[in-house]
Amino acid sequence: MSDVVTNLAEETRAAHKKFEELVLPHKQSLWRYCRYLTGSPWEGEDLFQETMLKAFTTMTQIWHPIAYQSYLFRIATHTRIDFLRKKRVQLDAYAEPDAIPADPVTTSDPLETIEALEVLVQHLPPRQIAVFLLMEAFGFQAAEVAGMVRMTEGSVYAALHRARVSVRQLRGRESEPAKPAKKDEETVNPLLMELLEALREGEAVPLLHMLSDSTHNDAQPGFQEYSKKEMLEGSLRHRGPLLHVSLEMLWGRQVFVVLAETPEGLALHDIHEYEFDRGQIVYHRGYYFCKQFLSAASDELGIPLHLQKHPHMDWR
Repeated sequence: MSDVVTNLAEETRAAHKKFEELVLPHKQSLWRYCRYLTGSPWEGEDLFQETMLKAFTTMTQIWHPIAYQSYLFRIATHTRIDFLRKKRVQLDAYAEPDAIPADPVTTSDPLETIEALEVLVQHLPPRQIAVFLLMEAFGFQAAEVAGMVRMTEGSVYAALHRARVSVRQLRGRESEPAKPAKKDEETVNPLLMELLEALREGEAVPLLHMLSDSTHNDAQPGFQEYSKKEMLEGSLRHRGPLLHVSLEMLWGRQVFVVLAETPEGLALHDIHEYEFDRGQIVYHRGYYFCKQFLSAASDELGIPLHLQKHPHMDWR
């Protein structure tokens, strides 16, 4: 790597560290927003990382003081709306204020709001979900929300009214007995079992044999590696604490759950996903650096989170 590239990389890392410190107070609420806006922790994590990347790269375009939480939420909302437009998802339209009946509903408890959204997110129009979340759960004003969802204030109030009606209808229904879940997790890809055995034994040869020469190792926001060679010279040289690996179902996906031995006992260290082509690993995604995602996974799995992974990553 040339001196110019090395210096640029170091300067960028230093700038990114300052950016992370700047937005740190808002990262948890942003992650929760992304999760419930998309209806999925997996898609929410993707939206969260894309939002953080866009926020960092557009900082040079800011020439006046800003409210950082609004800035981040605006980027997340625009990114989600643009994604749905590209998928040709029908976005919603609303009447002007004079066509909206008086709505006596006051702002609800944020936790109850989010619980309702977990169900409604499958049925409400995209911008209605965003408006409801932004105003009810995160306390933004209509004037702020209008810019985030690209609507007039009148349309924002109309969207909020309709969302509130939907929430009332949902809460007014009697709960129906849940249907037994299909046990799709019983069918496991044999390649995953072969990989699980290699990871548990800690043997490098079987793992290397399964890696494609052009494997993409995605550990954002920490680093990216684009070949087996880069992994051999980078991440595979790292040796951390003693790890325990199991194949589990997490939010509807089969993933590798990695636990680390700590003085307090086993703790959630990482989550791994793999994609295969012709028996070889062509893509790996690890969530080692994703604090908000791993924290939610920790709650879901009922496993304590590994908070101090090394001296430079302390989440306590």
